[in-house]
Amino acid sequence: MQKGWTRRGALLATTGAVAACGATDVETPAYEGDLAFNHGVASGDPRADRVVIWTRVSPVNPGPVPVRWIVARNRELTDVVKTGVIETSEARDYTVKADVTGLRAGAPYFYGFRAGAAESATGKTRTLPRGRTEELKIAVVSCASYSHGFFNAYEALAERDDLAAIIHLGDYIYEYGLSGYGGDVALQLGRVPSPEVECLRLEDYRARHAQYKTEAELQAAHAAAPWIVVWDDHEVANDSFTMGAENHDEGEGEWANRKRAALQAYYEWMPIREPEAGRAFEAINRSFQFGDLFTLIMVESRLLARTQALDYATDLPIETQRWNFTNPAAPVALREHEADVPAQQLLPAIYEQVGEELRPVLDWRRAQGLAAAAPNLPAGFYLAPDVETLNEALNAPDRQLLGPAQEDWLAREMQRSKNEGTPWQVIGNQILMAPLTTPDLSATPAPLAAALERLRPGVTQLLKLTRFPFPLNTDAWDGYPAARTRVLAAIRAAANNAIVLTGDTHTAWANEIEDGQGRVAVEFGTTSITSPSDAYYFAAAGIDFAAGVRARNPHIKWNDALSHGFIVLTLTPAQATAEFFAVSNILAKQYEIARVAAFTVAADAGSGVGAIAEAE
Repeated sequence: MQKGWTRRGALLATTGAVAACGATDVETPAYEGDLAFNHGVASGDPRADRVVIWTRVSPVNPGPVPVRWIVARNRELTDVVKTGVIETSEARDYTVKADVTGLRAGAPYFYGFRAGAAESATGKTRTLPRGRTEELKIAVVSCASYSHGFFNAYEALAERDDLAAIIHLGDYIYEYGLSGYGGDVALQLGRVPSPEVECLRLEDYRARHAQYKTEAELQAAHAAAPWIVVWDDHEVANDSFTMGAENHDEGEGEWANRKRAALQAYYEWMPIREPEAGRAFEAINRSFQFGDLFTLIMVESRLLARTQALDYATDLPIETQRWNFTNPAAPVALREHEADVPAQQLLPAIYEQVGEELRPVLDWRRAQGLAAAAPNLPAGFYLAPDVETLNEALNAPDRQLLGPAQEDWLAREMQRSKNEGTPWQVIGNQILMAPLTTPDLSATPAPLAAALERLRPGVTQLLKLTRFPFPLNTDAWDGYPAARTRVLAAIRAAANNAIVLTGDTHTAWANEIEDGQGRVAVEFGTTSITSPSDAYYFAAAGIDFAAGVRARNPHIKWNDALSHGFIVLTLTPAQATAEFFAVSNILAKQYEIARVAAFTVAADAGSGVGAIAEAE
């Protein structure tokens, strides 16, 4: 493992990545009025013969605006390859998107836009290679909360010139207003969200996207390489699913209207192809072939088919104890092997800490008072989650994550890739796939527990229950274990070497995923650009959340819950290398960048992907 810090400062807005266009041999359509390109340029969804290019114009006066787009072989945009004119208007928030076809495979291109007297920045993009490909690098990013800090990691990413693509796994924007998540930090840093209220309407989501794309660091990252994106939940609302979201209630209108507005703004403001005719508006799942080296398969796990996640604050079942009340004056605890009796009552099971051992309280004289006091038990006494009932609920046959159609599509894409001899199948996935048992947080100090309770009602009791192991996060694949079993079976049958890329958790991960027959995939999870993980709250109290996770989860080979940054994944036919980069600061523009960890995985076609090994 290598660790070395390199000094960085604030973004230089005059770097080549954001230099102005210089095209002189194409005619700019006439336009009367003042306008500007305030939101940079972007490219995305590259194929071997095409790529999407994007920008947005800001006119002073309303009405249609004709915009010239230019793709060239040189940064000055004089060696023109393709050009055309697109008319934009307020109907699509003055965004401009061209799907440029007829390009050479594996070739770099430069692009820009002109309207009236204004010229955009120049962006660099690249088509996907065809045929033999010895090595490629992609970056992986996720979770950028404007309110929580500066986008220094985007700037560090923009300074690289070796990336075939940048993969964004969701939470590109956050929907909260100033009174929500991160509002206190926003006021300290002067990063107040626009609009200041929570995003509910189309104009709200448009304004939030616009604010993000005024950030010089994000503009530079978009201009440096093509992006391949997928949403997670905050592009609409926290913990979203097909029919709603945790952060949506009846007073905020119809969920379908809010979702439609958020996705319309997303398609307008992101460099992504819009759904083909006949496909669902939510069907963002698609795949990309990087030569003969790897297939990138981007899945959608939020809005197409997801069943509502089980909420531990209200739905976590508590283990019960059966009591025989045949003699009401002296009830007797029934053992597991004993049959039910007519005069029977179920009461919360109480456990007592005796040295290093937890023992059930089966003496009615002691148990009755404790059961009556639950969940507010005295120190040394615990309730326990009913893991068997929990697993039955999570494995219910009607619970879906990707949905049958997308699961079938994923299996077909992997099988096609394998049949073509592609060594790597890379799954771009929003949420943690590896099982994750909660760390033991039952000794959390009372002041911290009270502070967390104000943020998440119900968490105080949940912390106490972590004395017993159960899945940490039901909003991840752990909440849909039957779906995970099916997908892992498909990976076992249809992939050569599977790598799962993950965002969402604001934590960096290097995990091995098993399916009952052994290792079936590895998972590399990127930390956030700015969003804090749960570990921040515990670190202030001296609790190492990440170490607690590893203690109960031996398949997690490394995790970092306190850094902000990105992954660079290098693939060759024989090996994959995941390098984890972190910035030292997000609360000011000055920062350092470091390679804090690196891991390799060997290709092992026919017997599953290799084990995770620490790299030099």
